Amino acid sequence: MPSGPKIGWDTLTTGRTQQLSTATGHNLPAARSSFVGRERELGATKRELETTRLLTLTGAGGSAKTRLALEVGRTLTSAYPDGVWLVELAPLSEGAFVPKEVAEALEVSDRPAQPLEDTLAEVLKDRELLLLMDNCEHLLEATARLVNRLLDSCPRLRILAASCEAIGVEGEVRWLVPPLSVP
Repeated sequence: MPSGPKIGWDTLTTGRTQQLSTATGHNLPAARSSFVGRERELGATKRELETTRLLTLTGAGGSAKTRLALEVGRTLTSAYPDGVWLVELAPLSEGAFVPKEVAEALEVSDRPAQPLEDTLAEVLKDRELLLLMDNCEHLLEATARLVNRLLDSCPRLRILAASCEAIGVEGEVRWLVPPLSVP
């Protein structure tokens, strides 16, 4: 089944067809307030994503890295035919759950006979999407392992990460988000 502008499909090796995403083309939460005071950073982040496949927004806690990443994602939903998908890592306590969290965000089913990292790489290999990974800092090793695997296997995948620390993957561009100014 061909991929449409808002829905991606994957034919599994079993012959079953798996829907990759929902009709909305993203799983981003609705904005609760206007985005003010970060227009320069918004533009710079979007420009950087045009030339790199892994961009990590770094900075101190409370510097609005997540908010900036979400706003970038919201403005780019139409630029990625297979969507923009948020993966929240903050609730996770163990790195082993990182691939599962990504799979759940993308609605990718586990294949019992295959490692989940391999399933994700196979399902996403021809997809053009933006993956937003938030709060990576406490799971850097597991995040780096999965990001490496996905970037190696999925040439049209771009990742925008928000983390207090860089992920530490080859090709990663780190962008320090300055603290919010006080009015």
